[in-house]
Amino acid sequence: MSNARGAGTPQLVRAWGVGDCVLFVVGSMVGTGIYLSAGNVVRKIPYPSWILLVWLVGGLHALAAGLTYAELGVRRPGAGGPYDYLRETFGDLTAWLFTWAFSFVVMTGAGAALSTGLAEYVGAFFPALGTRVPAFSLGPLDVSRGQLVAVALCFAATAWNMLGIREGGTLNNVLTVLKIGLLLAFVGAGFAAPAAKLPPVEAFAMPFSLPILASAGAALAGALWAYDGWVGLSALGAEVKDPRKDIPAGLWGGVLVVAGLYLAANLVYLAAAPVSALGASPRAAETAMQALFGPGAAHWLNLAILVSIAGSLVANIIPGPRVAYAAAVDGRLPPRFGSLHPRHATPAFGLMVQALIAAALVLSGTFDGLVATVASFGTFFYALGGAAIFVYRRREPDAAWKMPGYPWVPALYVGSSVVFAVTIAIDAPKDALRGAVVLAAGVGVYLWEGRRQRARKPA
Repeated sequence: MSNARGAGTPQLVRAWGVGDCVLFVVGSMVGTGIYLSAGNVVRKIPYPSWILLVWLVGGLHALAAGLTYAELGVRRPGAGGPYDYLRETFGDLTAWLFTWAFSFVVMTGAGAALSTGLAEYVGAFFPALGTRVPAFSLGPLDVSRGQLVAVALCFAATAWNMLGIREGGTLNNVLTVLKIGLLLAFVGAGFAAPAAKLPPVEAFAMPFSLPILASAGAALAGALWAYDGWVGLSALGAEVKDPRKDIPAGLWGGVLVVAGLYLAANLVYLAAAPVSALGASPRAAETAMQALFGPGAAHWLNLAILVSIAGSLVANIIPGPRVAYAAAVDGRLPPRFGSLHPRHATPAFGLMVQALIAAALVLSGTFDGLVATVASFGTFFYALGGAAIFVYRRREPDAAWKMPGYPWVPALYVGSSVVFAVTIAIDAPKDALRGAVVLAAGVGVYLWEGRRQRARKPA
């Protein structure tokens, strides 16, 4: 789909260059994962060599995904990304279900989670605004001051992104450079600290058994969550200056930066404290900081996490409404979702709907279960979108840019993602069942909308 619109109507603006694309991918991916998921990985697989391997494999998986979606983005450089790939290769219903899950559940839930997480760290500096400080009751709901802060932050980030793709990109760039700088400062200071000492060489021996391999697979789930976020750039093809160059460079460049940061941070964790101490702590990064620099270092870590979450919130607000925009242009959503702000050329209506849903989720406190419910399905749809490359390669052998390693790279990504999605569903069958209900509701909306459109057509 070209996303072309009639003369005189606002058009999406091609404003982002390769630097914006790289920083968007990094900003989307680097949130709390490297700070909070590291301990989960250590608890699952308490061997230094396996810990580093898990983070390396997670990076390779994200790189395979990035390369696959880079070629897809070059082939279809419009708004919507996976919506277009799925529609053209697997049909309208599949594309609609992706839009239903991605734009109205996954990204709204992510916005709610990030806003709440950001509010929690604001509360660490300003206790009167904490998420445990009551504000008022709303019927059966007890609303905290922290929840109100989260809602305000969500609307503020949304309002800024309404001002234009340039403005949204500028704020993301500033916050991402700052979060990279803070993480690099932590890594550099960590290695230079007198207390830093990597485990002896023999500690990096790699024991192998089926139970250890199973534990590594479970640990990989946490690492993959920390690597999530790369898919958003593929939905912004209509707002990138030269998508045939900038999307591939943005995806693989951003993923490589993130993988390097994550591996370096984990080396610092291992140099700061024994694996047993890291695994016993609910916050491995905080344990490492205190071991290296003393108890007062926790405040600096909180600042780094606050900046990291803020950047991730700003970045993750951007793609969902673009997917909804593409679906609306195709007639799969009400026309308002396919409208652009007359001055700022952003999908302002979709952005506001996303913010309202996220705010409702923040106040209800139900977003954690909702996001977990559709996590495996989101992974499955990303994999299905990646599988579209095999169809395109057969239909259209030529492309302005082709990924290296075809067909093995996309096969590795798609196959491992399907295994990961099935593993999540088996591990949490209730969440999988609720996810199936969410998708079934999406099928119902699809059929209802189709019937409504047919009824409006003249006989």
